[in-house]
Amino acid sequence: MTLNERLRYFRKEVLGMNQRQFASALGMAQTSVSAFEADGGGVSDRVLKTICTMFNVREEWLRAGEGEMYSPEPVFSLDRFVAERGATELELAIVKAYFELDPATRRTVLEHFKARLASAVTDEDEAEAEALKQDYLRQKKAAAVS
Repeated sequence: MTLNERLRYFRKEVLGMNQRQFASALGMAQTSVSAFEADGGGVSDRVLKTICTMFNVREEWLRAGEGEMYSPEPVFSLDRFVAERGATELELAIVKAYFELDPATRRTVLEHFKARLASAVTDEDEAEAEALKQDYLRQKKAAAVS
């Protein structure tokens, strides 16, 4: 299967999109999709990278048909995350126990801690948070002007 055939196959059979829908998703004209799906049609690196990014397709598969079609989804490990931050076994057990609660109970627990922690915030804390926010907005504005 050629690159052009893989693009057509991916669009049509995997995504179930027509050329107009695929082109719209990529921010290009339908005629561009038609051109790069045609036998021998050229496909720019930019278009290939856009397709790979938007649809989580591996570039090696798209270019040469090698390996798996999709890039593996990133795996998040709670155990590794808390271990990297020096959590104790008890802290890990607390986090896991929280997520084992049913959603309604979790919402209740969360609301309890929000209310409890909100009452602990002082005027000084709020002033510091506002100053940090204003500093961030100034930096963002300065970066946009540059």
